[in-house]
Amino acid sequence: MKRLINAMKKIAILIFATFSLQAQTNSELSTLVKKALDYAPALKAQKTQLRIGDTKTLIQQSLDKPTIAYEAGITRVDPVSKATFAMNGVPAVLQFQPNMNYNTNFVASQMLYDWGKNKIAIEKSQLETQVFKTQIDQSAFGLAYQIATVYHQILFLQNVAQIQKSELVRIKSQSAIVEQQLKLGEALQLDAMSLRIRIQNQETKIGETDTQLNKLIDYLDTHTGQTAKNFIKPIQTSIQSTEVISNNPIFATLNAENAVLQNEINLQEKASAPTLSGAASIGLRNGYLPRINGEVPAISDDFKLNTTLGLKLNVPIYSGKRASLQKSIAQIQQERIAFQKEDAHTKLAFEVRQGEANTKTILAKLATQRQLIEQAKYAYSLGEARYKEGTIKQLELDQIQNTLEEAQLQEENFKLQLNLQQLDLLKTKGVKFWEL
Repeated sequence: MKRLINAMKKIAILIFATFSLQAQTNSELSTLVKKALDYAPALKAQKTQLRIGDTKTLIQQSLDKPTIAYEAGITRVDPVSKATFAMNGVPAVLQFQPNMNYNTNFVASQMLYDWGKNKIAIEKSQLETQVFKTQIDQSAFGLAYQIATVYHQILFLQNVAQIQKSELVRIKSQSAIVEQQLKLGEALQLDAMSLRIRIQNQETKIGETDTQLNKLIDYLDTHTGQTAKNFIKPIQTSIQSTEVISNNPIFATLNAENAVLQNEINLQEKASAPTLSGAASIGLRNGYLPRINGEVPAISDDFKLNTTLGLKLNVPIYSGKRASLQKSIAQIQQERIAFQKEDAHTKLAFEVRQGEANTKTILAKLATQRQLIEQAKYAYSLGEARYKEGTIKQLELDQIQNTLEEAQLQEENFKLQLNLQQLDLLKTKGVKFWEL
């Protein structure tokens, strides 16, 4: 027997040697995950950031377009400059500015050249939106694997319930036989009582399993907006992946953040660059001609069409080293991200090594457990035969039955551990199994 167990362990190790990262999945699970991702209110809330980011980009792009404004104003000036002189021997007053000044005009301005500063600012806005997207992908990734974990736990509990119910059928069958024998005086009251207690205990176990099962199904219902029970089917296929940990979504987020910081550095390097803009206006205003003796001309004569056209050069000279300091902050943050990437890579690589080691251990345990189940089944068949012959008591047969049930339940536990461990490996390597 020892040789057989050792042989099974070797087979398990061989299976692991050819094992290239597999996880149990099926189309129903993938569909359920997709429905959860489409339904999740938290993800929808996060996605609003994308629309905000796109709008901010449009705002930044609008700075390259001309601006047109309408202006109108009324100003009263008291006193105004005046000069008195003799005109044909008669004193005359020359007023250089009217008391009431009116103007109305359209003003247009356009940035002509800013040495690429706004282009960089637009790119920054787009990169910031990309950061939001990677963060959303991370949240969706975590939710998907949460759904997959619960799904496998449900399958596990369904198998446990089936084993428990099968055992209940066996116990009830034996109880019926013993109860009949008791009436004939061929069985002990203790045996009958023992079986009644076992039935009650088994029914309690089944009730507890059903409660746990319903909780998990309710979890899926809540997070998918669907009746999840319709999608829960036994796993029949598996997926394989050779993905590396660099595909983990955490790196996408860190890379996106680093790109934003590099853009900020580029922008601050342009902070001292000059800007050249043009402006033009056209409108009406009064007060062009001096007024003599305070005469007020007709409005048609008082208002004149006027236009302006000009260029404006703005050259920053000194800003208290703000741009340089902002650049330094961005560079320090880039250092932080580099360390975060290194830390993430180290931790994820460790998790992969541990996961592969755990998988190897679980496979070996599973192989051994299946052998133990065969032994327990054989022991139960022998025990049942001896019980019918009267060579062993009911309590001894009960112990053999318990050993078989526990062995079957332990096998299901190892299978669950294996599936969850494989899911963890896929998650660590950033595999989106629902898109395969």
